[in-house]
Amino acid sequence: MNIYEIMGLPSAAWIDRVVAKKQFYDNGDLSTADKKLFEHVEKIRWLFALKTENTFIQPFSDGERDYPEIEVLEVNLREEKQLKRLSEVIMRAIPYPMLLFFRLGDKVQLHMGRLRQSQADSERMTLTEVESTAWLAEDDKFWQDMALNKMMAANFCVLYEAWFDAISKSHLSALSVAVEEISGDEAREKVARLQAIEQEMNSLRIQMKKESQFNRKMELNTRLQKLKREQKSIME
Repeated sequence: MNIYEIMGLPSAAWIDRVVAKKQFYDNGDLSTADKKLFEHVEKIRWLFALKTENTFIQPFSDGERDYPEIEVLEVNLREEKQLKRLSEVIMRAIPYPMLLFFRLGDKVQLHMGRLRQSQADSERMTLTEVESTAWLAEDDKFWQDMALNKMMAANFCVLYEAWFDAISKSHLSALSVAVEEISGDEAREKVARLQAIEQEMNSLRIQMKKESQFNRKMELNTRLQKLKREQKSIME
């Protein structure tokens, strides 16, 4: 079983068309540096178009967000290089909510991006936030957790948000934090705070090693212990 079968994406939504890189050059308003990112791409395939007629899920639009359908693309890579930037380029060039899968060897990574109507141009959508998984095997349990029939799907916006939140919660779960009772926003806040704490703790440890004054070392250690307590509190 491949990941798309595990996720239960409907066969009626299957397209499997090759997307020429030239389409991104022409439509993405790319810089020379961004165009070079595609040198590391073997092939781009448009695999599924999830629409009302093949999912029975309703479109959604509220003047700020527009979710008429959800596209599923797969990018086969020659090598991993500036993947975050590459995903943003692709998602900005195709103004639809998207599940963007990157494949390198036997590993898969999923990127998603939230879209909002541009304030400068009401006919354009702006990418406001991106989430992505780690590199995962096709038989990783995460893909089972992402199954379509497990997601809230009152409309395509609700479904997309449910998938987006599932990625955020997976990051928190990887840190051994329980995620059953929290929202996606809470998961993202906790992950961001834990990452900030870890960076600050590392900085304090470096400063302590360099510091020669005892009182200053004690001050730094007090701050370090306070951060450790906050870290433990978040993870409990």
